[in-house]
Amino acid sequence: MSSPRSTMSDSIREMYQFSVVDYCMFGGMLILSAACGIYYGFFKRSTNTSSSSSECEDEQDHLPEAGVPAKKPTNTFGSATIDEYLLGSRKLKAFPVAMSLLAGYISGVTILGTPAEIYNFGTQYWLIAVPILLMGVAVCTVYLPVFCSLKLNSSYEYLELRFNPYVRSMASVMFVINQMLFLPMVIYVPALAFNQVTGFNIYVIGAIVCVVCIFYTLLGGIKAVVFTDAWQVVVMFISVVVVVIIGTIALGGPGVIWDRAVEGGRIDFFNFNPSMYERQTFWAVLIGGFFYWTSYNAVNQTMVQRYMSLPNLKTAKFSIYMFVVGTAIFVSVCCYTGLLLYGKYYDCDPATVGLVTTSDQLFPHYVMESVGNLRGMPGLFIAGVFGAALSSLSVILNTTSGVLLEDILKGLFRVTPSSLVANIVVRGSVVVLGLAAMGCLFIVDKLDGILIVSATLAAIGNGTTGGIFTLGMLVPWSNTKGALAGGIAGALLSGWISLGSQFASAAGEVVPHKLPVSVDGCIAELITNTTIVNPIYPDESGVFPLYRLSYHWITPIGVTTVVLVGSIVSFLTGPRDLRYIDPELISPVVHRFLPRESFSYFGTANKGPTCVSEEMQTQTNIPVDSSAPYGTAANGQNGRVKAHN
Repeated sequence: MSSPRSTMSDSIREMYQFSVVDYCMFGGMLILSAACGIYYGFFKRSTNTSSSSSECEDEQDHLPEAGVPAKKPTNTFGSATIDEYLLGSRKLKAFPVAMSLLAGYISGVTILGTPAEIYNFGTQYWLIAVPILLMGVAVCTVYLPVFCSLKLNSSYEYLELRFNPYVRSMASVMFVINQMLFLPMVIYVPALAFNQVTGFNIYVIGAIVCVVCIFYTLLGGIKAVVFTDAWQVVVMFISVVVVVIIGTIALGGPGVIWDRAVEGGRIDFFNFNPSMYERQTFWAVLIGGFFYWTSYNAVNQTMVQRYMSLPNLKTAKFSIYMFVVGTAIFVSVCCYTGLLLYGKYYDCDPATVGLVTTSDQLFPHYVMESVGNLRGMPGLFIAGVFGAALSSLSVILNTTSGVLLEDILKGLFRVTPSSLVANIVVRGSVVVLGLAAMGCLFIVDKLDGILIVSATLAAIGNGTTGGIFTLGMLVPWSNTKGALAGGIAGALLSGWISLGSQFASAAGEVVPHKLPVSVDGCIAELITNTTIVNPIYPDESGVFPLYRLSYHWITPIGVTTVVLVGSIVSFLTGPRDLRYIDPELISPVVHRFLPRESFSYFGTANKGPTCVSEEMQTQTNIPVDSSAPYGTAANGQNGRVKAHN
């Protein structure tokens, strides 16, 4: 016989089932996504095979020989070239790319996980908007000028130019593993939300999401990904904002929500507790958030690939600034949503009475209970969550396929495939990765707290790769041995902390201390035969200290370990002679500390047909001395001269 609370849960679900309008909105989102792949794969293809269209590119490289007609695309399936498929021939616009960056990072994990975080632990996490903005400044001044100057297809190519192929392989393999671990979680989030509001099978809907995403990513490449993301982020933002506005009005306005949050102890922006064991503190959010966001957005190929799809440094900076402002706004909306959820359930917690089984179901449950009677609203919300998931999934599929080609096949195995083989590898990787993600859904279904799980998984790769790139760009004397030693040390330490904390959490040795909730306002049917007890938290003093750390500190520890170990090992094994280093491989913020002799080697590390854009020239800080034997005025145009043999 059914328990009263399960009967009540079924009654809520029966009262607010998906209507025809809801299914139409949801289905329309899937159809539009697939249509983008068809459009950009067949009707909006480039008509030439130029591999790049940078504004500062030597146009003579692409002029046909006398009497020889220009080449036409030989590939009739999807994009004309691999460069068009992966980078959009570097012709994309700032605004669509900014929206794609926003949509790719603000996934369903953020939409469902962030409100639950605020509901359970208070508003301290809301300060994450500050490091997001600071991250934009750091990316544009420290890391982006290097990538834009080198014009690389993959960010990990930099590591081979700066160090050697082994460092590149280590970082790229780590990236692929990290993305494969994250893929099923991206699919599970919208499937969970859809199941919550319709009862539809999680695995079936997950398969549908994968098939649609594989389809339009396979056909349209980065163009389909970017422009699909652009309109999906609009749907995503509108869906959340409309639900928040309606919910705020229904509760009596922001003042009521704020008062209930204050009374419930949810308002806390300045917890200056220096303990690194507490989940959310002022220092953890600001420091940990800055390291996490910067490590990801500065060097991760999912982001760098879209930076490189833009024509020049100026456009890339503008796109990043739009991205960080939009992200800070959207994350703030999601944080306010957490207060809205508490304002609704401040006296009847759904998890305590069994209406939801995980914290990540709170927001979908709220949507169905509060606005589910308005036709189209559940469909709009689910379309937004699915749009966020599709955008993240498509970016990962497209980017990872490029890394498998450029860094694994070409970089690690030193294979130079033909155009046909490269197309098969890239598109085949999209299919295989998508299908593998579907097969891993059952693992994610057993996890709780998707926000922290995703953060800890990403922290292993982000902290290590972020540290290696930082070592290479900001520590000029670092060498290959230092990079390898630092990378291994950072990966082992951050992985040890991440996995150890997960095992300790699974064993019940470490339990997050949630803020108190109440069921005093619940109707009698929900609390009948329900035993309400105050949570008893275990004594964590006996747990290994590193396993008790807040997840915010994992990335800073990883980055710091890589830089410190890498710098020390470089000194012990013989630091690099700065007189012979290519300044193009070093961040412009460090150029003033390089010896003048080094600038005679500017641009020699990358043997490809690269150039320094006008914007890049203003960033290089090349010293000019008319009396010196080396200098931009006397030794070459645009600050680029050949090395002296």
